[in-house]
Amino acid sequence: MLAQKEKGIHNIYQKQELTTEMNPRLEIAYNEFNSLQDKIQKLETQVMISRKLNMEYEDLKEEHLKIVRDYEDQKLKYHAAVQENQHLQAALAETEDKLREANFQRQQLQKKVTYLEELNNDLQEVTDANKKLEGQFKRIGELESMLNIVAEERDELARKQNT
Repeated sequence: MLAQKEKGIHNIYQKQELTTEMNPRLEIAYNEFNSLQDKIQKLETQVMISRKLNMEYEDLKEEHLKIVRDYEDQKLKYHAAVQENQHLQAALAETEDKLREANFQRQQLQKKVTYLEELNNDLQEVTDANKKLEGQFKRIGELESMLNIVAEERDELARKQNT
C-alpha cells in the first residue's frame, strides 16, 4: 500500500511538475491564440475593406464603361453634326452662288428692261415724229393739190387769154 501511495504521490508530483511546465506553455499558447485571433480580425477587416474596395472598383469600372459609351455616342453625334454642318455650309454656299447668279441675271434683265424702255421711248418719239411728218406730208400733198389746181386754172386762164 505504501508503494501504491508512493506511486500515487509520485504521480501527483509528476502531474504537478507537468502542470507547472504546462502552465507557461498554455499561457504562451493562449497568448499566441489571442494574437492569432487579433491577426484574424485584422485580416477579416482587411478582407472586408478589400471587398468594399473591389465593389467600389467594379462600380467605378461600370461607371467608366458607361461614360465611355456616352462619350462614344456623343462623339458620333458630334461627327454627324459636323457632317450635317458641312453639308449645310456647302448648300449655303451653293445657294449664295445661285443668289449671286440670280441677282446678276436680274441686273442684266433690269438693264435690258431699261434699254427696252429707252428704246420704246425713242420709238414713241419716232412714231410721234412720223405722225407729225404724215400730217405735214398730207398738208404738203394738199398744198401740192391746191398748187396743181391753181396751176391748171392758171394754165387754163392763160390758154383762154391766148385764144
